[in-house]
Amino acid sequence: MSGDTKAGAIPGWAAPAYLATALLCLAGYWVIDMAGLGVPGSPIIKASGIVMLGLFALMRRAPVLALALFLSAIGDYSLEIRGGLEIGIAAFASAHAVYLGLFIWMIRREGWRRDGLVLAGALALYGAAMLSWLRPGMGDLAFAATLYNAIILVMAMASGLVKGPRLLAIGAVLFVISDSLLAAGWFKDVRPLAEIKPVWITYAAAQICLALGFSTKLAEMRQTQSAGADEVRAGAASGSEPG
Repeated sequence: MSGDTKAGAIPGWAAPAYLATALLCLAGYWVIDMAGLGVPGSPIIKASGIVMLGLFALMRRAPVLALALFLSAIGDYSLEIRGGLEIGIAAFASAHAVYLGLFIWMIRREGWRRDGLVLAGALALYGAAMLSWLRPGMGDLAFAATLYNAIILVMAMASGLVKGPRLLAIGAVLFVISDSLLAAGWFKDVRPLAEIKPVWITYAAAQICLALGFSTKLAEMRQTQSAGADEVRAGAASGSEPG
């Protein structure tokens, strides 16, 4: 992206600035938790890093990616407030559905990687085993948690099939790991795996990988489409010239 600042153009510094701010916010929340500081507005601080990643996505002209990140930020905030568990689960499930939609769109446009079937199969087995282990402790959240489990697993399985940066699959798998740690604490009371430290590290890394992977791949697809359109126009102009 150039540094063009003409009307309607996005300055070249904008995306890196939002990405750097996102990294600082994500690291800042981790430091606050490590230090055990009871900072007012903690839910907002927790969500701020993902909001900045969403703004980074907008600066990279990836509004659908930004939507997934903003939904995730709603989930982050909701999980930190009283009575927000169901809203948080729904927000994250919606975010994963958006990520899945992007993966499906990419696969339809460019085909799929057959070696991704290995990851898909491994995730399917892992998901079935985790669900069998966790389900007895889910209680009233059994339906919502099972549905969420299915959505995130299908999303992660699709990530390995995309012909794109490996950051996409890495991010999706890290998301599964993060949510597995969280679920182990919620439904099996397994500590310290479910503490914020490992959960937050894997979660933040997942969102960063997905944001960078998607924005890079979408930019490449736009560039390829633009180059193809230029070739068509050049061919049409050449064919219209008098012989």
